[in-house]
Amino acid sequence: MPVLALDAAFLLAMGAAFSFACADMGMRSGLQHTNPFVGATITRSTGVVALLALVWMAGARFPSWGEHYLWLAVAGAFNPGLFSILFMFGIAKIGVARAAPIKGSSPLFAAFLAIFLLGERPQWYHLGGVVFMVLGIALISSGRTEGRWRRADALWPIAAAGVAALGAVFWRKALPSFPDALAGAFVGMAAAFALTVCYTGIFMRAELASGVRKAWRPFLMVGIIGAIGQYFFAGALQRGEIYRILPLIQTSPLITVAFALLFLRRVELITWRVPVGAFLTIGGAVLVNLRVTG
Repeated sequence: MPVLALDAAFLLAMGAAFSFACADMGMRSGLQHTNPFVGATITRSTGVVALLALVWMAGARFPSWGEHYLWLAVAGAFNPGLFSILFMFGIAKIGVARAAPIKGSSPLFAAFLAIFLLGERPQWYHLGGVVFMVLGIALISSGRTEGRWRRADALWPIAAAGVAALGAVFWRKALPSFPDALAGAFVGMAAAFALTVCYTGIFMRAELASGVRKAWRPFLMVGIIGAIGQYFFAGALQRGEIYRILPLIQTSPLITVAFALLFLRRVELITWRVPVGAFLTIGGAVLVNLRVTG
């Protein structure tokens, strides 16, 4: 009989979900003062320093040199590197209450990538859960825009979802070679740091100083919280399948929507479609996490 698996991977994934939801709200605050590239640079810089401190305090072990470092560097460049930039553009364009659930469609991409590239074998109810998640995304994106945002702007969080899914495949491929998830999280974050800092330093140098001065406080907190979430993310993927773990992590939109309903009612236009769509997404995540016992 299928039951909900409540193991270490589940707890780590839910820790990542809560951390990322808190980070989403911080991004929403910081983006009122600067652009996504500067925001990503501040968060990745803070994140890599925070993880380095945790690696030093915990005495995390790194494996011997091999191709797994390359896979993890590619994983980090995709997610959180490129993902965070695309997602911040989505928040700036359509608001966090819509961008976060749409970004939650990443398990749709990840499930099929895991099947074809990693040989994972989900059951029919796991794929049914993915369908529920897609329905939730469609509901959130439907309805009249009332002049507040264009439907084309939803492509930003959708692109972020695709990049996150591809990054998760590389994370899953590389992490089994790392004895400590903290070490893996640091390598991935370092790659994300290199990508964002190099791009911003080359193409956005004129805006960097003013952006840091105006928005360093919220993005500093986003970087620290996001680093903790990245550690939980790495630990969960080290222990569980992508089709199971990524939907759990993507329950973060429900937390984000709850925060938005509490704190952003006067800032963002939130209709009934947003929370209902988020609950559909969460229901799909539960189905994806079912396992057969007995």
